[in-house]
Amino acid sequence: MESIHDFLRQTPWAGYLTILVLTATVYKIAFARKLPILKSLVVYIVLALGCILFWLMYILLFPILEILLVTLVLIAAARIRMAMGNRKTQPEKGE
Repeated sequence: MESIHDFLRQTPWAGYLTILVLTATVYKIAFARKLPILKSLVVYIVLALGCILFWLMYILLFPILEILLVTLVLIAAARIRMAMGNRKTQPEKGE
């Protein structure tokens, strides 16, 4: 993992893009709603601007990548569990 951090810190755009992709994925899984294309574009532009702060914190050796990965795993697990719960209760509603 340390070699990945070294690479991402030596190539700043790769670190920023990694943070941007992870943040956009967390947004899409947890918070995204069906929006018109222009509104979605505005949301992702603001998200990209906000990722600059995360990127600066990453450069200052804050564990941003680890936090985003843990957040992604927890949200995905919650979504999967919620979907499984909905699947179990769905046949009961039909009866």
